[in-house]
Amino acid sequence: PALAAYFLEKIARENGRTFPDGVATDALTLLCAHTWPGNIRELQNVMEYAIVMSPTSAARIELSALPDAVRRGVRRENTLKVIHG
Repeated sequence: PALAAYFLEKIARENGRTFPDGVATDALTLLCAHTWPGNIRELQNVMEYAIVMSPTSAARIELSALPDAVRRGVRRENTLKVIHG
C-alpha cells in the first residue's frame, strides 16, 4: 500500500493530476493480492496506467482503472499453479 501511494502521488503530480482519496479499498485489496512477477516496475506501470485510465474528475483510483491483467491476475496465477503444479 505504501508503494502504491508513493507511485500514485508521484505519477499523478507529473501528469498534473490529484487523487485526494487515494486508491479505493477494493482496488488496494487486489493490488495487495497480486503476485507482482514484474516487481516494483510492474507496480509503477500499473499505477501509471490506472492514473491515465481514470476520469479527469476522479478523486481516487477505482478497481475499473486497473489493467485487465491485474484484475484477473490472482485467478490466472492460481490456474497456472494447478496446471503446472
